[in-house]
Amino acid sequence: MMFSTILRRIPPPVGGLRLFASSASPAFPGPSRTLRTLRRFTLAVSLGSTAYTIGAFYPPSIVTYVAPPTLEEKLQKLPILAEHRAKEDPEAWYETRPYISVSEERRANNLTAGTLRGPGRLALHPLVRARRDESESLIIVHVGRALCGHDGIVHGGLLATLLDESLARTFIVFRIHLLEAKGRKARVSGTIEDLDGNILIDAS
Repeated sequence: MMFSTILRRIPPPVGGLRLFASSASPAFPGPSRTLRTLRRFTLAVSLGSTAYTIGAFYPPSIVTYVAPPTLEEKLQKLPILAEHRAKEDPEAWYETRPYISVSEERRANNLTAGTLRGPGRLALHPLVRARRDESESLIIVHVGRALCGHDGIVHGGLLATLLDESLARTFIVFRIHLLEAKGRKARVSGTIEDLDGNILIDAS
């Protein structure tokens, strides 16, 4: 009884400071925002470095996927080209790629070397095999889908343009023959064929 009375008479602490509370505040402040950002950055760098190292030693299957052959690789592997290279006398024939050495400024004003050049159009430089006496030549050109009159059919006007220059998504083959030469005049015939030997157009 007396003890209870003494407790009740003890005045509250100065300033109303409570020694006990239902929800105590933390004794020390938490880490600053800068410190938290630095920790996250360090963790991200560590995880990234670890993933890169593991990927280098054990690459996933998608990384080792072999890319499909390029148009140039397909051109070099065409049976008609391989056969011609193997059959014809290398001393009597030469091989060249027109326009490769021509500057961009000069190509800009050329229809087949500039205007029509690019992906989906004339994507590759023509490959020309010709006799050294210029009496015969074999020219292979790739025509892109953007140069079709109807889907899958190369525009007829383009074929005439290419044939006139004797230079296409399809490879086509040009065969040029010198029929007669008299002084400054010459009579020449030419055909455009597909890879199966079907004649698409001829002219003389």
